[in-house]
Amino acid sequence: MADTGKYAYWAEVIAEGPVPGSSELARVALGAFATPYVRRALRWLSVQAVRIANGLDPDPEVPWSGALICLEPVAGLELNDVSTQLRDWVMNEEFRHIAYRRLKGGSPFTLTASDWTGRYVLTVWPVRVPASHIANGDASSAGDDPAIHRKRRAWLVPFL
Repeated sequence: MADTGKYAYWAEVIAEGPVPGSSELARVALGAFATPYVRRALRWLSVQAVRIANGLDPDPEVPWSGALICLEPVAGLELNDVSTQLRDWVMNEEFRHIAYRRLKGGSPFTLTASDWTGRYVLTVWPVRVPASHIANGDASSAGDDPAIHRKRRAWLVPFL
């Protein structure tokens, strides 16, 4: 008999950047999270994206390149802006809904934002949980947390 298990979700945030004075890249885990609920995993990822964006660029109205150098606008010069990329994903309901559908379908989701200072990789992937480990009637068996809809936090962008 085939195992018809459900999914749990593992999320993590990794930063990679050049090591000054060498040709090496440093890789740092900025956080990880596990949950049986897809929306909770994506909500955690959204919070991490905002945390990183605010850490790199606390004022999105000022044209920063990283957190150290404020740039004058230069015609024809396009620099990727990690903070803007991350904030755009968090604020775009359709982008987040695409991530939700991918995860519910059993595929991983990765958001990568990079600029000249480094790269930030925010990932959520489903982990199959055998049916024998899921209690009958458990909310996790539905893959969604009904309490999420009742406990919206004002500081988060409404999710789905």
